[in-house]
Amino acid sequence: MKASEFLKKYEKEQQEKEAEDHSLEHNARERAAHLEQGLNVGSPYDWEDLEKYKAELARMEREGPGKAKGDKEKD
Repeated sequence: MKASEFLKKYEKEQQEKEAEDHSLEHNARERAAHLEQGLNVGSPYDWEDLEKYKAELARMEREGPGKAKGDKEKD
C-alpha cells in the first residue's frame, strides 16, 4: 500500500468519526436501545426508583396493565 493511499484511507476514517452524532439525544437513544446491559443508576434514590420500576413491571406482567393492588376504585 502506498503512503498516499494510506493517508486517504486514514483521513476518510477520521472524517467519519468526526461526523458521528454525539448529541445528548443520540446518546440517550443508544442507551435506551441497549437496556439489556442494565440501567446506569448511581444514587441510592435512583436504586430505589429502579427497584420500584422493576416491581411494577413484574406486577404488570402478572396482572396486566391497570390499577395496583393497593389502589381503590372510586364509585
